[in-house]
Amino acid sequence: MRYESKASFLNDVVREYESLCNRLHEIDSEKWEEAGLWGDDWTLKDLVAHLAEWQHMFLTWHRDGSEGRTPEMPAAGYKWNETPRLNRAIQRKHASKSREAVVEELDSGHTEILALVEKLTPAQLLEPGHFEWTRKYPLTTYLGPNTASHYRFANKVIDRWLRRK
Repeated sequence: MRYESKASFLNDVVREYESLCNRLHEIDSEKWEEAGLWGDDWTLKDLVAHLAEWQHMFLTWHRDGSEGRTPEMPAAGYKWNETPRLNRAIQRKHASKSREAVVEELDSGHTEILALVEKLTPAQLLEPGHFEWTRKYPLTTYLGPNTASHYRFANKVIDRWLRRK
């Protein structure tokens, strides 16, 4: 999604995050471990951990790029066409965590991203190629899919899952 202003980006991120959080709070805790939310074996907890991990990956890309290093994108040992394999690895990495832990990680990542965006100028956020590591793209090309778009996606997955129940 293209954003016209920093405010429109922030509004989208905050609105979608609040919508997701409201939805998550409505779901009984015992349902968080039920398989079949996404694919055959993903649980709601897996989905929340997935969102938190992708937030963390963006923050790592930005930190590495800002410190003059070339970010490993999407993650060390993975190419963009291997995201299904990466997402499986994320699922395994967080499998033993509690619902509370993954929700805290999601909230912490969201808070850290909002703080970062608040510090950025509109040019840093929206101008193509402002950061060397983003090449010819604006930062929102990497940030949007790991925040607002990802939260929208998660809400749709949850909606489909709840309708099937």
